[in-house]
Amino acid sequence: MGDALADDTVLERVRAICHSLPETEQAELQSRPLFRVRRRRFVIFNGSQAPDRPRWDGCGQSLHLLTDPLERDALSQDSRFFVSPHHGDCGWYALRLGQSKVHWVEVAELIESAYRQAAPRTLRDVLDR
Repeated sequence: MGDALADDTVLERVRAICHSLPETEQAELQSRPLFRVRRRRFVIFNGSQAPDRPRWDGCGQSLHLLTDPLERDALSQDSRFFVSPHHGDCGWYALRLGQSKVHWVEVAELIESAYRQAAPRTLRDVLDR
């Protein structure tokens, strides 16, 4: 993203990735799109034009993900990531999107990993087939 992509463009890409996963639905949290599987959240998109909320100050355009405990140390070492204000104490990290080129293959892998943390085994098994 040398020049930052518009929120709508980024959200459409995120939405397409999320909806490729079984039983994903879109909802909203504090006027931000969130994606969940069977009511368990796994991704939230914070757009650069998102409404002001104290918790989200300074997040800018970012993708907030439920992370695999085995990946958290590596994510904390990467300057593109920060502990999400959305349950960071429960393993949520955020990826800054507006500051550099977005690697969509990496984003898709992060989203799938987040989905696997939230989805029941039966749906994870569907992915593995």
